[in-house]
Amino acid sequence: MSEAVAERYARALFEVAKERETIDAVEEQCQLIGSTINQHRELKSVISHPQINFEDKKAIIEKVFKKDINQEVMNLLKVLIDHRREGIFDEIVDEYTTMANHYRGIVDVVVTTAKPLKEKEKNKLATELGQTLNKKLRIKTKVDPEVIGGILVRIGNRMYDGTMAGKLARFQQELKVAR
Repeated sequence: MSEAVAERYARALFEVAKERETIDAVEEQCQLIGSTINQHRELKSVISHPQINFEDKKAIIEKVFKKDINQEVMNLLKVLIDHRREGIFDEIVDEYTTMANHYRGIVDVVVTTAKPLKEKEKNKLATELGQTLNKKLRIKTKVDPEVIGGILVRIGNRMYDGTMAGKLARFQQELKVAR
């Protein structure tokens, strides 16, 4: 149910941002809020605490973020606090980003490798995958030594496993089936 609620809030925010031509700015501001709250345990605790007064929470949010966010994003935060839905902010940001990317024709891709990719490798991968998908890609990279070699690509909810670890696991499964 929280996914549907998050989608409605994200849709409303997206429509306002689109109308005011602030899609990118709103996304950046939401990312800033999410990372700030998640990085500061005390702030997160106060914002999510059920016994702290709504007005006090809104005053704190206003004081912390007033200089960094526009009125639409501030209004969203206040509405979430008023309706005790502060806990779905990250879901709203994810939904908003998905909508904004769809509107801009961008696909977020997460690439996991055993070693960090060089910028040239990242750009080549973005170009090749982008041509295959006929989309503009925004690549985020992760490093996971357990990958051993190769790459693991996540596009939306799809995974493409070209890792050595994945190949070894599939080979092991084939051996079990062959017995």
